[in-house]
Amino acid sequence: MTLPIAIAIPPDSAPVGPHPGGLPGWLLPAVVVLLVALVVVAVAWSLYAKALRVDRLHRQVLGSRATLEAQLVHRAQAAADLAGTGLLDPASALILSRAAYDALDAEGPLVEDGLDTETPRRDASAGEQTRSRARIESDLSRVIRTVVDPQVRAALDGDPRGHESLARLDRASYRLVLARRFHNTHVAEARRLRGALDVRALHLAGHAPLPQTFDIDDAAVVETDDGRAETTA
Repeated sequence: MTLPIAIAIPPDSAPVGPHPGGLPGWLLPAVVVLLVALVVVAVAWSLYAKALRVDRLHRQVLGSRATLEAQLVHRAQAAADLAGTGLLDPASALILSRAAYDALDAEGPLVEDGLDTETPRRDASAGEQTRSRARIESDLSRVIRTVVDPQVRAALDGDPRGHESLARLDRASYRLVLARRFHNTHVAEARRLRGALDVRALHLAGHAPLPQTFDIDDAAVVETDDGRAETTA
């Protein structure tokens, strides 16, 4: 005959299960869900901020491009004014004037990257302009360096009108160099940000084209403060 065995339970032992004074069972899943939601919101906000930064860089590129366009116009006008002073020999004046007005009459965007949607793109099939804006501006730079050589510069400095026109051309040429460098710096920064993996994978730049630099020959002979002539590029 088998006798029942009595199992003694200590009086301070509690039954298995949630303690009436402990945390409710739903609290831990709720905390996990909240943490996941916070992480998702933080990632979404970071991506949104990066998309805004890409857009802001595109706007900075367009703004610096407008400044560059203005400086190109100022240089072409200064070159045309110098050619019209009558202080250059007829052949040099004609060459300089023609190059300057080619730059002033140039149409289309500076850079054919499609970022500037307000300026109509150049129609190559129309045959109205076979050279790009970069080629036209580079040609003007080379003409200026050829026409305004050290001997011509010295002769122009001896005439008040020539000195004033030459100083204006020097200032415009120097500001053009700075404006182009400023523009290309913004382009490089935009391209670097758009090269990031998350920007490319999630298309944070939308359908905006990739900005391109404006590369021309803008080296010019300018007069420094101590009266010396030096070439800047």
